[in-house]
Amino acid sequence: MVLGEHMAGICISLTDETTAAVVDRMVAHVDEADLFEIRGDRVRDLDLLRLLRARSKPLVFTYRAESQGGGAPDDDPSRRQNLLEAVKRGFDYVDVEYLSGLTDVMVAKAGKGLILSHHDLKGTPTDLDGLYRSMRSLGADIVKIAVTPRSIADVGTLLAFAARVARGDGPALIPIAMGPLGVLTRILGGRTGAPFTYASPEAGAEAAPGQITAASLARLYHVREVTEKTRVYGILGTDILGSLSPAIHNLAFASRSMDAVYVPLQAESLPGFIEAMPHLGLSGFSVTRPFKVEIVEHLTSTSEEAAAAGSVNTVVVREDGLEGSSTDGRGVLQPLEVFGSVSGLKVAILGAGGAARAAAAALKSQGAKVAILARDPGRATKVGRAIGCGSGDLRAFPMGEWDVVLNATPVGSRAFGDATPVPVESLTPEMTVFDMVYDPLETPLLQAAREIGCTTIDGLRMLVAQAVGQFETWTGETAPVEVMEAAARSAALGRPI
Repeated sequence: MVLGEHMAGICISLTDETTAAVVDRMVAHVDEADLFEIRGDRVRDLDLLRLLRARSKPLVFTYRAESQGGGAPDDDPSRRQNLLEAVKRGFDYVDVEYLSGLTDVMVAKAGKGLILSHHDLKGTPTDLDGLYRSMRSLGADIVKIAVTPRSIADVGTLLAFAARVARGDGPALIPIAMGPLGVLTRILGGRTGAPFTYASPEAGAEAAPGQITAASLARLYHVREVTEKTRVYGILGTDILGSLSPAIHNLAFASRSMDAVYVPLQAESLPGFIEAMPHLGLSGFSVTRPFKVEIVEHLTSTSEEAAAAGSVNTVVVREDGLEGSSTDGRGVLQPLEVFGSVSGLKVAILGAGGAARAAAAALKSQGAKVAILARDPGRATKVGRAIGCGSGDLRAFPMGEWDVVLNATPVGSRAFGDATPVPVESLTPEMTVFDMVYDPLETPLLQAAREIGCTTIDGLRMLVAQAVGQFETWTGETAPVEVMEAAARSAALGRPI
């Protein structure tokens, strides 16, 4: 069984400790996998013949050394023995480490499914092209190079290298950046001709840092359909791996039969991302905390709404630069206007970040009386002056003065436990309480507000409303609102996509 020439498959890595458990995994995940990787270094009672008898999809046999991130001592003599046996038994692919010195295994498998691999657990090699040439010279049918990026810029370096390899005539390359910064490389391999990408069978069973479940790769990211022509979008931020945005946008693209994918763009800094951008192949991206304000200086044009707020959450990548806009204002206004006009309402916005700025500008433009309240009064004053609205100290939150209280801080998310951004006793039943936090959907603030009798709006409503605006900005098409709402609700509740 051989993968199609243009098919980017899903190889599920199996790290179970017994042969029986590995076989059970193969049976359980046969519909999700195009291949299975047997991690022989993890199996205590390794029985290669039994594994082959259970084969339903092509098998990759790997016996990873500790220095390459595996479980076998580098000097373990059984590594060579098991790898040679896997060659003789007829495993479809055998993974041999470039630095292993096991040239007899390489020679025995070359031309018949030899994966030559190299894992840098400390960083990114300075000469990736030279490394590839050396690995190619040893007879590799597939070259796998996994690096540990210290910056999103390193991810860009890896992808630029992969693009160069794709233009050549050498063996196929599987380029992987391990860890949270490199998650996108596990999704976008099809853009540079990677024959497959590695996946975990389920959450908690990852064989390497940053691995995604096979179900997510198949159903959420549609990795088998990613090619060099696929348009790539994503969400930029420092803590976005739990974002619901990929579920919302990828299902929207699928419902419109668009050749597009939306990926996590985890970045440790904006300068690192800007350096990586030319190599990421993006058509556009969302911007979230903490880059909504900082990104503005890197744009070639900014919409009127975004300029008024000094905050951008949506970027379109053009040949001549980056075009920024904000749909955060729409995300705030749309849920509130269900209850009537916001004109004349007294609105307290908690926080002074990019989302707070966008909300304040949008509400003020519709006639609301807005005050920015932050724990740093100086920052609140600065934002208030820029927007042209009031400001104050969040720690001295005035009781009972507001028609709407809008939380634009992260307080209330799971990382903050039961904390609320304002004392719950300061709320009154006449208020509408709107929390931008959506993880959890029922934040401590919303729970308390509902018990008091307030009208409440959860963060999912804003998330979907602003996502609809982003979809339409990027594609020029009417967004499939119902699909996006259902995707957001299912993802928030942990239901399968």
